[in-house]
Amino acid sequence: MDTIRLMVTTFCANIAALLFPIKNEILGLVILFAVNFIFGLLADLSNHREWSFRKAFCFFRDAAVFFIVVASVYLLGYFKEEQDAVVQCVSFLTYVAIYFYGTNILRNARMVTQEGGTLFRILDFLYYILSMRVVQRNNCLNNYFDWYDKERKNCI
Repeated sequence: MDTIRLMVTTFCANIAALLFPIKNEILGLVILFAVNFIFGLLADLSNHREWSFRKAFCFFRDAAVFFIVVASVYLLGYFKEEQDAVVQCVSFLTYVAIYFYGTNILRNARMVTQEGGTLFRILDFLYYILSMRVVQRNNCLNNYFDWYDKERKNCI
């Protein structure tokens, strides 16, 4: 049993050492996912919805998959000896997560605050800017949302 524990600990320590150059991105993603979870929970509780283990499990599953994708991208680039390019790629993935989870955090934060209050108006304005104005100014993101809407209609 001690041998297995030692092997698992050594394996985890080696992976952590390999991922050390992107530790700031990973820490940022942990904070982002934690804030998203907290505001999602607060939004559910403030709107008198019950705690859902299924929803929480889906959140943790999605977060784990995203961490695996980020770690895999970095490790593939690391073993190809293209550290600079792969750090930029991981940074791009982090910014994409910040955009999508950030808009979700703002949407949930709006639900928690009192409608019509100053904080609600600030959060509502920021949500409007991120959800609409950024899309209108970014053709790639705008095209993605158009494609996504068409794909969803085809699947239904």
